[in-house]
Amino acid sequence: DDKYKTQGLPPRAKLAAQFLSAGIASAAGLELRVFDTLWLDLPLTCLWVVGITNAINLLDNMDGLSAGATAIAAVSFFTIAAMNGQILVGSLAIALAGACLGFLRYNFNPATVFMGDTGTLFMGFLLAVIGMKLKATGPAWWSFIVAIAVLALPIFDTSLVTAYRIWKRQAVSQGGKDHTSHRLVKLGLPKSQAVLVLYGASAVAGAVALAMARGANPGGVDDGAE
Repeated sequence: DDKYKTQGLPPRAKLAAQFLSAGIASAAGLELRVFDTLWLDLPLTCLWVVGITNAINLLDNMDGLSAGATAIAAVSFFTIAAMNGQILVGSLAIALAGACLGFLRYNFNPATVFMGDTGTLFMGFLLAVIGMKLKATGPAWWSFIVAIAVLALPIFDTSLVTAYRIWKRQAVSQGGKDHTSHRLVKLGLPKSQAVLVLYGASAVAGAVALAMARGANPGGVDDGAE
């Protein structure tokens, strides 16, 4: 993408690269095991990786929003992983959180450094992988639900924007001022406060996910830690 600085890679080329990355991750054993059936879990894995990767990219629509939300989600993943003895998963999550917080010093409003597609797509891919490897108490599908809860903010924002643009018959890949952050600004909040409100929403989502991970054991099965 950096090679073609005038226009960047076309959306289809980026999407193809993301599906390729998802396929490589799956071939390396990084895949969801929600249904315990390859022909269902493999498409779900690709959808998850590509979806979360793009969700974090789309969330980068206001200074500090994507980096801060990623840091909060990564801390939530770290807490759940540490609680379940997942040292490697927790280490990756807290390293991602630290990198985002260090970057956020220069990326929060008014930003002097920007992440661009290269940074946000990489962050999204890492969050997707961490979410796939997360083990909460209970069956595999419950761990997946917990990961969805952690990433509720980017998932909600992307779903909202996608549905709105389809309804308006606009290209989904087209940029716009229809994200959750923009809607908060239209309600009268300054941009920095809108970002802080969404930080709060991400933190609440993480707290809910933590409660889910510590709560009842659905299905009565413990997958153990990795």
